[in-house]
Amino acid sequence: MWRASGLAHLRAATLAGMVLCFWLNPSGLLAQAASEGAQHGLSALNRQVSANPTDPEARIRLAMALLQSGAQDRARFHLLQARAAPLTEADRAQLDALLARIEARRDREGWFSFAIVPETNPAQRTDADTIWIGDLPFRLNSNAQAQRATGLHVTAGGALMPQIAQGLRLRIGASLAARLYEDRALEDITLRGDLGFQGQTLAGHDWQITGSVARRAQGGRSFGQGVGLHLSWSQRLGHSSVLRLRAEAVDWRFANHPSLDGPRLSASVELRHALRPDLVVTGTAAISRVSARAAYEAGRSLRVGLGAQQSFAGGLVLGVETFAQSHRRDGGDPIFGIVRKDTTTGLGLRAMHRDVTLGNYTPVIEASTTRQRSNSALNTWRNTRVSLALSRSF
Repeated sequence: MWRASGLAHLRAATLAGMVLCFWLNPSGLLAQAASEGAQHGLSALNRQVSANPTDPEARIRLAMALLQSGAQDRARFHLLQARAAPLTEADRAQLDALLARIEARRDREGWFSFAIVPETNPAQRTDADTIWIGDLPFRLNSNAQAQRATGLHVTAGGALMPQIAQGLRLRIGASLAARLYEDRALEDITLRGDLGFQGQTLAGHDWQITGSVARRAQGGRSFGQGVGLHLSWSQRLGHSSVLRLRAEAVDWRFANHPSLDGPRLSASVELRHALRPDLVVTGTAAISRVSARAAYEAGRSLRVGLGAQQSFAGGLVLGVETFAQSHRRDGGDPIFGIVRKDTTTGLGLRAMHRDVTLGNYTPVIEASTTRQRSNSALNTWRNTRVSLALSRSF
């Protein structure tokens, strides 16, 4: 038994040495944490971070072990969290160098998640039983009113990123987003393919430009197809902040709903700031413009959001997100004769435990409530949902 254990430790130490030679020649905190990380398994290192999420050394030890196992995205997350701790300039410089090498050598990525989601109103219909058009009341049938349903939500995707020059990679990707229900009328499935480029500037800024082709189906039938251009830019600000900028333009065409045809333009900014290694806050702002053949389908919107994630001693991780969005249409509704104005607000909670996994998947419990107020009774609704999800990035 001792011999097997000793050989395992020797093998782990050898792997750690190979990883360190491959990535970086460290000193100080990084070298010490990497050396200690070689002597522990991933489970033990995870428990150390769970027990003390504010300890940067524990996160770095875990990150180095994750690099050995090929989990570069998870390693990057913990290194970014460690940057929020009060480190020496030398240690912080080594962390930044290691993060840069992780980004420079990443040539593929993938993700998969599925969730069981009970909802009170997945179709986002009104809960009113009567609406008024002018001075005349109209009673809605049950199919036009809010109904409960439980769905299976699936997201999956991946990308290959072969290097074609220093700091420049080709990006070839595909993704799927599906919401499946027993009532097929509620189904919503989008397939998308991407082709473009990504890279890093000499200053360490990450950028990406891709073109996309997407096809969307609703209720088991083809609904629309879009061709788009997508831009993104991110950079680190100071010791513990990341700024991300995104913009996209997608031209959508709808076979059976030509009044919806037109481009969708959007731009967003996100600031992620780690107050401490165990506490991260995120703020977002986005604007969008929907163009369509029919003025009552076109419009503009503004959305702002705020979120936070806290890791607690013992392994519990809690997150909260809230948003508010306003949307105004360009033209009057042909039935109600008004220019629609909608305001949508939402609040979501998320919980997971770092030490609880099912195979390679992490269970996540989420609960959210969303409400839309509108000057059109038919477009005033609310929806509450709870989901149990299993997710994995690789």
